[in-house]
Amino acid sequence: MLFVNASDYLPTSEAVGVRLTIHDKDEFPFPDTFGYSAPTGYISSFGMRMKKMSRLPAPYGDCIAEGATSNYVYKGYTYSTEVSRGCYRTCFQQLIIDRCGCGDPRFPSIGHHQHCQVFNKEHSRCQQPCNQTIYTMSYSEAIWPSQSLNITLGTCEEEPEICNEQYQENAAMLEVFYEALNFETLTESEAYGVVKMLADFGGQLGLWSGVSFMTCCEFVCLGCELLYMVIMHHWKKYKFKKHEEDNNFQ
Repeated sequence: MLFVNASDYLPTSEAVGVRLTIHDKDEFPFPDTFGYSAPTGYISSFGMRMKKMSRLPAPYGDCIAEGATSNYVYKGYTYSTEVSRGCYRTCFQQLIIDRCGCGDPRFPSIGHHQHCQVFNKEHSRCQQPCNQTIYTMSYSEAIWPSQSLNITLGTCEEEPEICNEQYQENAAMLEVFYEALNFETLTESEAYGVVKMLADFGGQLGLWSGVSFMTCCEFVCLGCELLYMVIMHHWKKYKFKKHEEDNNFQ
């Protein structure tokens, strides 16, 4: 249960409640773009499922293998996952620094770098991380607390009816749970590897040339026999020539 103390809200506030975002422990949260709102006076249930992504780096794919790029603004955090929001903000900050000489105060500064144009692929190219954890959410809500609730919750020391009215105006009940204790893993693999290429190459040779393993062994044996015959031929010539020289010397 969370208390928001609606009486302290500014007159320009459009809604009362809390903002919730689910993210990996090593990632920087973005509740403004990837968050869920939980209003006061309701019990909000968030069921989540975890999905792990494993992408192939170069030369098979195009992803960030480890950590983040050198100019990533959120130091100490892993590369942003949801549509590379951290990468987009890094490109935006780089553009502001190059054009204005100062960074946007909403984002961390990245220091002095070379000029970055918005359509320059070297600075504005956002890649997906090779290892990524994604949480999918399902949301449901119900009015809370019910009129029949006669127990005192939190720090309220008034009558249950008065406490219920205060909770409806200033409190929100949140339930965050795993819908299932298993998770899904998606792993990329090369479509045509070296082993498959060698197997197809051998199959094509066997189909069109009649070449098999036994045929290759026969060619090796033939080569060894030819080499042996050549060596023996030269050896006999050498012995015969040496024998003639010895006879002439005598």
